[in-house]
Amino acid sequence: MSFAKLKAVREAKLSYVTSDTPQASQESSAVPSQVVDKSVPVSENFHTTIPDYLEIRTSPTSGRGLWSKQACHPGQVLFAVKPHAAALSDDRLDSHCSQCFGPGDNLKRCTKCQTVYYCDSTCQNLDWPLHKHECLALQRIAASGENSIPSDAIRCLGRIMWKRQKQGSASAWTREIDLLQSHNQDLPASAYELHTHLAISLVRYLGLSSPSEIASFGMSSGADLANLVSRFVTNTFTITDPSLTPLGASVSPPVALINHSCDPNAVVVFPRARASPAQEPLMQVIALREIAPNEEILTAYIDTTLPKPLRQTALRETYLFSCACQLCSDPTVDPREAVWCPKACGGMCPTPTEENSLSRCTKCRAVLQKTEEVLDAVRIGQQALDKATALQFSDPAKARQLTTNLIPILASAGVTPASHPLLALTRLHQALIIAALSGAPIQELLDEAVIAATKATAGLGLVLRYGHPMRGIARAELGKLLAVDEPAPRAPGSAAEEALRYPPSGAKRLRLALETLVQARAELNFGFGATNEGGLVGRRVREDVVRLERELGVWKKGVGEALQDAREAGTGKRTVI
Repeated sequence: MSFAKLKAVREAKLSYVTSDTPQASQESSAVPSQVVDKSVPVSENFHTTIPDYLEIRTSPTSGRGLWSKQACHPGQVLFAVKPHAAALSDDRLDSHCSQCFGPGDNLKRCTKCQTVYYCDSTCQNLDWPLHKHECLALQRIAASGENSIPSDAIRCLGRIMWKRQKQGSASAWTREIDLLQSHNQDLPASAYELHTHLAISLVRYLGLSSPSEIASFGMSSGADLANLVSRFVTNTFTITDPSLTPLGASVSPPVALINHSCDPNAVVVFPRARASPAQEPLMQVIALREIAPNEEILTAYIDTTLPKPLRQTALRETYLFSCACQLCSDPTVDPREAVWCPKACGGMCPTPTEENSLSRCTKCRAVLQKTEEVLDAVRIGQQALDKATALQFSDPAKARQLTTNLIPILASAGVTPASHPLLALTRLHQALIIAALSGAPIQELLDEAVIAATKATAGLGLVLRYGHPMRGIARAELGKLLAVDEPAPRAPGSAAEEALRYPPSGAKRLRLALETLVQARAELNFGFGATNEGGLVGRRVREDVVRLERELGVWKKGVGEALQDAREAGTGKRTVI
């Protein structure tokens, strides 16, 4: 299991309805505005990839962070760096290049370890300074009779160790790694098993047989190794493809300087913006909204579509702090944990909990009566989400049955489209249907996928800022589903029936696809950088828009010619050949 997936599994085990209210921590992820002005600049001789208009400062609340010295605009690339170290997940090794992380159908396999693949000799030569060590380690493991490949976490840690060995302990590269935050002295008991497993597996992967051999990597003791593992776990970024699908693990000290907020003003993405293989995978920090001078740059460390109890638990378990950002401090009802008003006034009620079952609409103050129904729906919904997530690859039919059965139960209980676990179930349901459509499309399944994508897009729109990459990707997926050729278009009904029918059919469906893709491209330009044209996904959406415009033009011309033929036939003016 990849490191990214391991973290996801740990978070998925959290209980939504029984989570305790998180206690305030001395360490907070978001710095109140009055603290920002008191930040003290920090002198650094490295992190040279950070541009001059960004400054490393410290604050008594969140420690070191990055502040902007000038105004930044939505969609602006704040800075871009290649990770210090990165490794593909095991299940991506044969489908993606281990140097640039790009996908390919004709990748070339390393003839020695027969484990990693490359686009061509250029990528292989670029990766050889590190892969020559990795290659021997993989060959040694294969010779021992082991069938499993070390996880992306172990292979990424191995690359860090080998590069430390080459660069030396006094190099700026190594010092940047050593300055990463380590929580080794404050680890909760629940984290010891993971850290110990990583440390033991790393020693075995490196082929070390005695403690003295660790000195060649610039370390003096096992404690140094434990600190490195802690720094890795705390500061790891999941590398994604341009559509946000996880590819592996990476470490980038400059990006790790950025502190957390559940309502971030920036995002970290890998848009693949036509960079050369030597630059990829290129990690880019993009502004999501206007950032004022002397404002801190903040990104999200976790999935911010989760409700506050789950977000706080995930942050405490992995990063050892509680978040005090504006979203977490806001007393108003959050769509992530809300139920529609029982009087249908358009307002929302907080989702009731076992500890506090009283819930009122924040708009009309109507009391939610069916609290037990909501509690039961949320409880079994979470259980179904956990089970469906575990089964999505081994038994997708069973997973889809679970999502199909539970989504209507949560919807009938009145939870909002953005509420947990309904939003997560809807997104998983959409993915499962799309996987089932991989063969010949079936009209009923295609329409079901469009409906699921529409609900997921609506839910994300309630909780994520405009231009967030997840919103842009979701809207692009919806547009592409609407643009798929219908296997069995429905016969048109009456005007009233057509007005209520969703998804529509024929030209109306294509027009909706075009509108959706145009909106998606606008959001992708924000979330993946305006200068990147929305990244690889944004450029592909632009191609889809051009194709649909042409298709609609042909359709309109064809209908016009058919009407003209009909008129001419009715007046006897039609020419017969």
